[in-house]
Amino acid sequence: MFLGVDHGTRAIRFANTDGKCFVIPRAEAGRLAPSQIADRIREAFDIAPGSGGGGDGGAGSAEKVDLLALCYSMGDGITEIVKIEDAENRGVISQDGAGLHVGGGTNVFDAVREAKWPAILLPGIHDRSKIDPRMKVFSHGASPEKVGLAYKVRKDGPEDFIISDASSNVVTIGVADGRIVGAIDAPIFAPGLLHGPLDVAAIRKVDAGEMTANEAFTRGGILRKRGLTLKGCTDEEKEAAFEALALYAAMEIAAMAVLLRDHGEAKPALYLAGDPASRIAGRVSKLLGREVLALASCDAALGCALIAEDVYGGAREVLGIGVDGRVLG
Repeated sequence: MFLGVDHGTRAIRFANTDGKCFVIPRAEAGRLAPSQIADRIREAFDIAPGSGGGGDGGAGSAEKVDLLALCYSMGDGITEIVKIEDAENRGVISQDGAGLHVGGGTNVFDAVREAKWPAILLPGIHDRSKIDPRMKVFSHGASPEKVGLAYKVRKDGPEDFIISDASSNVVTIGVADGRIVGAIDAPIFAPGLLHGPLDVAAIRKVDAGEMTANEAFTRGGILRKRGLTLKGCTDEEKEAAFEALALYAAMEIAAMAVLLRDHGEAKPALYLAGDPASRIAGRVSKLLGREVLALASCDAALGCALIAEDVYGGAREVLGIGVDGRVLG
């Protein structure tokens, strides 16, 4: 069995290559011990007990894990796909980053490692990645689950496409000729519902010592700037928030289209990801004058599982990202 793990903002999703999906909210994962998380994964996917992938447990029809592809945080400490045991500091430069740290992803990482399932760690897209050099002005472009999302789309057929993951954050990734050429991370451009880039007012508050830069980012979204949540706002406020999200996602897709056009692709396929994708896809399509397709919520985890399957089969590159030689050794 091949498994993929999507470390999302609000939930951690697990999927196998058959399309089965299992979800643990991040806050809940933060309260669970790694052993409890491993037990839930075993139960969800009927994985046999035992080490080294669980194949020695002898439990009837139970499955063994051939390879698992894991996402963790920003993934900015690595540039290639590596074995989980070969990743220093869980594959990140620092635990301090843009966003809320609740510990759920850390517990999942430790659950996979302690279960001794064969596992690989995916990198994020950042200024040391093999992307268009002009995009390296930004230190970070996208977290590793966007690589999984892009791989799911690539396996469906298109070689040239743009995905905007618009939900709590907005992150957009561009793929030309089957390779990731650039990405726009949440602190750079479009605000999501919860998080967003620092505008002039936020910069002033940070300089005045009224909040940290990370607090400004996590409060900079369309709803949070107004002190609102999806559950607590009126229908009119919710509709206005989704209208704004659609506009910003469309603008970010249009910006990424400039890069892909410069790479020779004038009409890439367009996709939206994130929980609101199906709700705003029609509006984004109208704004761009082109069809924009909504992806399913577990597609990133499924894409990671497909990466695990292909790396297990000997793939030396995924979307232009190299596979460390020790993985295949």
